[in-house]
Amino acid sequence: MSFHDAHANHAAYSGFHDALRKVNRATGLVCSGFQRGLSALLDGELAESHTRSTLAHLEGCSECAEFFQAVRLQALAHRDLAVPGSLARRLRRLPGNDLFQGLTDAEIVRRLASVLYELGKAYALVATDGAYLLRIAEEPVEIDSFTATEAAETADLVAQSGAATTRFSELIGDSASNLVKAHAMLQEALSLKPRFAEARLYLGFVLQNQDKPEQAAAAYRQVFLTTDRLTNRAHAAIQLGMIYDNAHEHRKALRIYRWVVASGLVARQPEFAFVLYNIAVQHTMLRQREQAVQALNVLHTEHTQLWPTVVGWLHSSADLLVILGADHPSRERLQQIEPALFAA
Repeated sequence: MSFHDAHANHAAYSGFHDALRKVNRATGLVCSGFQRGLSALLDGELAESHTRSTLAHLEGCSECAEFFQAVRLQALAHRDLAVPGSLARRLRRLPGNDLFQGLTDAEIVRRLASVLYELGKAYALVATDGAYLLRIAEEPVEIDSFTATEAAETADLVAQSGAATTRFSELIGDSASNLVKAHAMLQEALSLKPRFAEARLYLGFVLQNQDKPEQAAAAYRQVFLTTDRLTNRAHAAIQLGMIYDNAHEHRKALRIYRWVVASGLVARQPEFAFVLYNIAVQHTMLRQREQAVQALNVLHTEHTQLWPTVVGWLHSSADLLVILGADHPSRERLQQIEPALFAA
């Protein structure tokens, strides 16, 4: 290790311990609404509403955000730096300690990894999914720690006026900043639970949206090569195929999409049938029109519930229809499958 590297590592550890000391000095109260949401997530109650309210509260309440940061730092210190002492004992010094009552260090680490995954996923969806953003945009954020002070009467008046409640839409940052938050939380989840395939899949998704395709591909490959769950391997394979497709590496994309079909997953879980369309696209781009039409025909005959959606995809992909329509036998066969496909 060079002097520069050693100096950088020392600075990083010093900053980490400074952050720990800062959050350990925090004396603020934890809002009851935040405690309820976080408690539900820690208990594995993964309803979207719990995630929405917890995420919204983190954006709106600095004291609860500091508390959660303290928990995260303590868990990371316990896992990565082997800081002496019991994690559960250190967490008892923080406000809101009853959240971890009766849990072992290992249980706290495992449950917190799941919470970080859920929140990281939520931040990723806020940044990329307009429908999810609409669901969360009007999430109320109620700040109630103020009411525990001597100024209770004033707090009551503030609450009645509505000033103690704001909306997530007034707090949320831009897409890039939410992707940064998603990246941090998913990375922490993986630090606590390295073989957390779902967290690594979403980390890859975040990296794709941060325009880091090589890092995203590395995350997906790790899932594909190490996870025991076939569905996670398939998700990783499909995302890898999309990266290859965007890079115009159509043969690589075709091979990995065909693996998904060969795995038997499409037959067992029809929701993965869309990969047949991806296969048709890659065959088309490789000018293998007959194979492309065969894949589309399988969709038409064996996955009828998806076919109207496929027609919509084809209509919105003018370049694909031009390539397929340029070959008379392919055009004729597609018209037999869907007569209006080439209609003006």
